[in-house]
Amino acid sequence: MLTQPAAPLNLFRAADGELEVVEVSTEDGSTKRLCELGICPGKRISVVRQGNPALVAVGGSRFALAAELMQRVLVRPCR
Repeated sequence: MLTQPAAPLNLFRAADGELEVVEVSTEDGSTKRLCELGICPGKRISVVRQGNPALVAVGGSRFALAAELMQRVLVRPCR
């Protein structure tokens, strides 16, 4: 079974369903904060609404994320 390559979170829509976080790379220290919110490698996330900020779901919570941060979160579909 082939694993799909990771792509930035901002390329996905609500219709894409659950996504697995593969990598979070920020240069301004946001990586720790994102991980505290549950957005870290191995976790599942889904896009609720695109935009700037976008609305994402992690576990039972929803968060607004700026487009710049969404570009730095690499994910792949959980299919």
